[in-house]
Amino acid sequence: MVTRLPHQPAPNAAIAVWTPSSPAPALFPRRYRRALAALGREVVVTPSSATNNGISAADPRQLADELHKLLLDDRVGAVLCTTGGYTCSAVLRHIDWELVREAALPIIGYSDVTSMLWATLACAGLVTFHGPMLMSEWGEWGGPWAYTMDALRRALDPAMRPEPLRAPASWTDETLWWDREDTRRRVERTGPWRCLVPGTAEGWLLPGCAQTAAYLFGTSYLPDVDGALLCLEFTGMGPDQVWAHLIQWADSGLLDRVAGLVIGRHSGARAAAGGSTDFDAVVRAVVGDRDLPVLVDVDFGHTEPMVTLPVGSRAVLDATACQLTLLAPATTPTPRRTP
Repeated sequence: MVTRLPHQPAPNAAIAVWTPSSPAPALFPRRYRRALAALGREVVVTPSSATNNGISAADPRQLADELHKLLLDDRVGAVLCTTGGYTCSAVLRHIDWELVREAALPIIGYSDVTSMLWATLACAGLVTFHGPMLMSEWGEWGGPWAYTMDALRRALDPAMRPEPLRAPASWTDETLWWDREDTRRRVERTGPWRCLVPGTAEGWLLPGCAQTAAYLFGTSYLPDVDGALLCLEFTGMGPDQVWAHLIQWADSGLLDRVAGLVIGRHSGARAAAGGSTDFDAVVRAVVGDRDLPVLVDVDFGHTEPMVTLPVGSRAVLDATACQLTLLAPATTPTPRRTP
């Protein structure tokens, strides 16, 4: 499926800031300014990053056109999404996928940007990066987490060597409302990655937000999942809602085609309607007797800090040892040529 790796951003390349979903920069200007300052390098900002049409940042056609201009800009070394939301999937039909493939720029984001990452793999055969976004990570009070930045640098490094990813020493999902309460570091807690179903598997990484991935079912933007290490994270859900999402993967037949399953740390976890908080139980119930290794509580979603997972890159999941290892670089050092 993967036919192209993106180019490693040059040290002096600008970072393009793209807002394909929520108008967060317009809604939270203080955090936006803080995040831009924390980037510490030249930034190319799209016009829609300052606008709000009441539903998203701008009309989907405009957002796609802005991406196309970024891909043709010689200054740009990577496209960094500002934040998630709910409307990125509306942009996909307007994107020139051949241009995305030929430009071969790293596209970085998570949450609602899952739709862009998965569609890029399905439609352009290009690796993307499920990783930090401008507002949520660089906008963090006191600056982005060192673990998050180290993980991103490693994922973008064409000289990367296989080495197991490690759980951070601490993490948080505390909510501090942007531009009102985000004036201190968030409270941290500890917790390891855990083996739920032992075993090992080799495959290619398909990480994303489960809610957003559900929007892609029945469309051409859902990649062929054969042999994937499916990495799903859930935010603001109880075990009953997680069960519903996993049942969709099972009943569609797609869960039978993946090689392994990784579940992210639950951000804003809550009890089911009946009172249960046992997420492990619903995962086990859906996996059943499938020969499917399962690793849980991995830091790649709406908790901080987060690891960057290249979408489409090969990896080994060793659930028994609670390890995930990237097998090959996800970028090429080949100098970028403007398409």
